Amino acid sequence: MRNPTDASPLALVTTPAVDLEAEADLSRCGALKDYWYVACLSSELTSREPLARTFFGTRVVLFRDERGQPVALLDRCLHRNARLSAGAVFGGRLGCPYHGWVYDGSGAVVEVPSLGPSQCGEALDAQGHARAGLQVRPCDLGRVRRFDTLEQDGLVFVFMGGDSRRARRPAFRVPFWGQPEWNVYFMVTRFPNGVTNLVENFMDVPHTVFVHEGWFRRKARKRVPATVKRSEGSVLVTYKQDQDTVTGLGRLFNPGGLPMVHTDHFFAPNVTRVDYMWGERSGFAINSQITPIGPTDSLVYTAISYRLPYDLPRALVGQALKPLVRWYTTQVIRQDVEVMKVQREGLLNGPGGGVFSGTEADLLHADIEAYRRWLLEGGEGAGPADEERDIAFWI
Repeated sequence: MRNPTDASPLALVTTPAVDLEAEADLSRCGALKDYWYVACLSSELTSREPLARTFFGTRVVLFRDERGQPVALLDRCLHRNARLSAGAVFGGRLGCPYHGWVYDGSGAVVEVPSLGPSQCGEALDAQGHARAGLQVRPCDLGRVRRFDTLEQDGLVFVFMGGDSRRARRPAFRVPFWGQPEWNVYFMVTRFPNGVTNLVENFMDVPHTVFVHEGWFRRKARKRVPATVKRSEGSVLVTYKQDQDTVTGLGRLFNPGGLPMVHTDHFFAPNVTRVDYMWGERSGFAINSQITPIGPTDSLVYTAISYRLPYDLPRALVGQALKPLVRWYTTQVIRQDVEVMKVQREGLLNGPGGGVFSGTEADLLHADIEAYRRWLLEGGEGAGPADEERDIAFWI
């Protein structure tokens, strides 16, 4: 391990192009699909209407079945390929908007209106006569492709890689979810960029003094030592600055001037967690889970978990302070949306986009790219080796 006090910026280094199109294509994304991806907030998926989502360029329709459980199907009717998400949900079943074919939670056709009352969707006896009390037989017309789902921590997840028992990692848990001392709320943001570039943005400190100047940090021209640990599909950055501060709402979280513990953590292939902690009674965690829509289009589900160092009733914290915290974090995220749009415009400006140059401050990004490139290529073997290194940069 190198000593950061002796470190100088690395020579200019280029890394291979980020293949955003392959990363966002279900047939070409390799092992990137073998993880759980957030489809929506639990509150967004009701029993009244279907919800359309896109994963790796593949359209999926979600609805709740008769038990209230989330269902995800390929968004295409077997009959004339109409988009099922434009249809209706009734009794835990999904009806196509074109000819009314009805699907149950397994994706099976259970009713075809044009066949009349005596059809596969009715309970029939051995002679083919309608009879009450018999089990309904699924129609022989087939099933729409179904994707495994999971609901936890206020989120609905979808697994696009086939049998979810082969998932490479369990669905990510929202930090401090369900803990009474903590408040948690979600922000859903559409970003004009791909997953690799977004996770690097969410893990990046140097950009904060330019993109979020005055809102989050101010240019101080100070040296920041840190340790970057790459292991088991994650990249953990620990910043070694007890006196580091954040502007804006930072004073609200740390009125006593306690040392700040700041860590950034990436979990392959699409999750980041950024923690700012002041002692045991105050802090906030920003957890972002990214769902790839297309090569330069993603939906980000950000859970903001925070605890304030005041002995205030929980209801008061929620009513008085949550709107302020939400407004503040919304402004910061909007700034990231804009700079990700600016980066996308550069990426698409002729050939060569996605070949990055970097220095020591970009070591964590190189580690993230190494993991995602390995998964894109199929994720075979041990993957990038575990490594821990000290770095230093200026902000």
